[in-house]
This record gives sequence, C-alpha cells and structure tokens, in this order.
Amino acid sequence: MSGGLRARLVVALGNPDRGDDGVGPAVVRALGPQPGVEVWEAVRGGLPLAEALVGYERALVVDACPALPVGEVALVPLFDGRSVPAGERWLHGLGLAQGLALLAAAGRPVPATWALAIGVPTDLPFRRGLSPKVARAVPHAVAEVKRWLAN
Repeated sequence: MSGGLRARLVVALGNPDRGDDGVGPAVVRALGPQPGVEVWEAVRGGLPLAEALVGYERALVVDACPALPVGEVALVPLFDGRSVPAGERWLHGLGLAQGLALLAAAGRPVPATWALAIGVPTDLPFRRGLSPKVARAVPHAVAEVKRWLAN
C-alpha cells in the first residue's frame, strides 16, 4: 500500500429481494472473507458508492447486468484511477465511473475500479432467490473475483 491507502475492496451491489438483482451479494457471500481484503454489500451506486470507494487503491464492484446474456460473467474496467474522461457534468443520475472521475478531478484519492458484471434478465421480479441460470454463474463469478484479487 502507498500513502496510507487501503489496498483492496470488493463491493457487491444488488437487492436480494429483486430476484437475480441479488447476484452481487450472492457472489460475495459465496466468496467469503478474504485476507487483507474488505468485502461488503451496498444497495446504492453512482456518486454515493464512488465516495465510499475513496481511500482504496483498487476496487471491484460485483453487480447484475441486464445488458449481458443471462448467466454470462464479464470483468470490465470502470476507472483507471488517473484519467478523467470528458463528458457529462450533470450530477443527477451520475453513474459510478462518472462519480469516480468527478472525485478524481476534485483531487480525491479514488481507486482503480473494475466491475464484475453478471448477466441477468431485464425483468427482475420482487422475490428472493436467484434463477437457476444466474445461480449457475455464481461459482464462475467467485473464480473471477479470486483471479482479480490475485493480480
């Protein structure tokens, strides 16, 4: 670690009461505690989550992604911790990557951040539990988290 920053964080986004939207929390629960890594769950993204990531060197956000085929797992870089992409300056509806960029532009120590996206259906009912196809993706997602932590 450098400059007093905390090393690594894995954050699960999602609401377990919305069916497959709870895949992020399911992944971190299956992952379990990891030495030297903070692991926690959150229900809010955007700027509030970006602010919570300040002070870490690296962060991984595990979340449901209706843009991917159901059950597919993809590791995607969100923010490299340095560059501030040009673009929208409007704060309403600010996404996580934009929130990190805004905080970096303000001189805050934001982490290099990746997303581990797990494909889910676009219609997420209010119910507990994952669908079989999304549940089968959890072990693969856990393996991807472990690979990310090893690097």
